[in-house]
Amino acid sequence: MRLHVLAVCAALALPATALGDDKTPTDKTTTDKKTTKLSDAEIKILAHVHHVNQMEIDMGKLAQQKGTDAVKRYGEQLVKDHMANDKDVMAFAKKRGVAKLPADVPATEADKAEHKQMMEDMAKLKTLKGADFDRDFVNLMVAGHDKELTKLDTSIAQATDTELADMLRSMKPVLQRHADTARDLQKGNAQAIR
Repeated sequence: MRLHVLAVCAALALPATALGDDKTPTDKTTTDKKTTKLSDAEIKILAHVHHVNQMEIDMGKLAQQKGTDAVKRYGEQLVKDHMANDKDVMAFAKKRGVAKLPADVPATEADKAEHKQMMEDMAKLKTLKGADFDRDFVNLMVAGHDKELTKLDTSIAQATDTELADMLRSMKPVLQRHADTARDLQKGNAQAIR
């Protein structure tokens, strides 16, 4: 009888012990790539890309108001492409738990000077129209897209998150097309944008 009581007690204790030893991971301990946190450097990369998208959208809208027909079409393409890109950037940030991207603050004195010059160039563009606007705008687009392509290569190399690196790589052909189209417009090829 004593053995029988011990067996029943052991049988009753077994499920409780099994429940206590449950080693299945909880939601907080899973390493699902979709919820992996981004590093501060990667968040800064996203903030910079978001900032560039916003600037390009504004510049594209300005081109649609002030440029000649070919530059207006180019501006339309800038707005369309950078809005789509920014939507992807913001969705990626949200997916990775970044509710709001920080401001893109220039890190070095050279970056600060470059940002200041860009603001002055944009202010000047707002005073121009027609052929004068086209000339200055297209020159800015060539220089700006070339700089961003270089920064993009650096950001791709710095990104440890493979999904982020892949997203950045997918942006490169669009930026290259924008730079190439601006060069065509610089050469007077009004058929660069159809």
